[in-house]
Amino acid sequence: MTHLQEQHWEKLFGFLDTEDKPMYGTWTVYSPEKEIIKSSQGIRNLRANADKTVITHTNQFPSPDGSMLEKQWQMPKETCNLPDGLLHPANPSKRALALIDDGSSAWVTQKLESGHNFSAELFLKHEDWNTSIGSIYAENGDLEKILYLREHLNSFPDIATGKEITHLLGNWIGTKQSITSDLKISEAEEIHNLVLDPTGGKNESFYLPDGVVLNIPKKLSIGQEFDIVAAKLVAENRYKRLTAKYNSFGVFVLLISEVFKSDNEDV
Repeated sequence: MTHLQEQHWEKLFGFLDTEDKPMYGTWTVYSPEKEIIKSSQGIRNLRANADKTVITHTNQFPSPDGSMLEKQWQMPKETCNLPDGLLHPANPSKRALALIDDGSSAWVTQKLESGHNFSAELFLKHEDWNTSIGSIYAENGDLEKILYLREHLNSFPDIATGKEITHLLGNWIGTKQSITSDLKISEAEEIHNLVLDPTGGKNESFYLPDGVVLNIPKKLSIGQEFDIVAAKLVAENRYKRLTAKYNSFGVFVLLISEVFKSDNEDV
């Protein structure tokens, strides 16, 4: 196993131990017209064995009748820690990637293929919170639905009441870092000029509650490069964004993380 693989496993799971770390969430599914299709509760939990060579992932879904649907997967380091990311047994065609030291930053389909479904989930984390945004496409390449998860450590979050943001005022300065599909992480660089749609209008923009901004194509086609972009105003003066980049062959090539800060409280 290479040094990059060892480093990546540590970024993915180094924060875990043998105790449960449950993330309690509200899972909301939106249509491409931003209508709510479904909303439910779910609990995602990760736990390591003593030497962190096997990770157990459990999803639980409580029902109104008091029953609990449960799904569980095990991820042995030996077979799941690959040169192109983490193989999760729930979907072997996807890979999880970590840019920072507190778990996955993204779970992405490796390659867009004609006649197959496609999805990319981006994880925007802040303190005890996680916001996961999943962009899900049908076999013909059309955007089918958007999955929006609001998760909090150890307890369910309140109903999303935060405002939608369509602009940010003030001077924002950020840092940018990326990881390639073969796990090479770039040096951090300073960036300026925050815009809410980094695709310049190429993608459709969706503004969701609690300061979430999604910039994604309405349709995917082989032969055209595309980006899947999700961002969130995680605090009054902090804005986080993740971008999954695909080349014209539909192959995942790069995950970019941007973290912007501002001293302007009027956003």
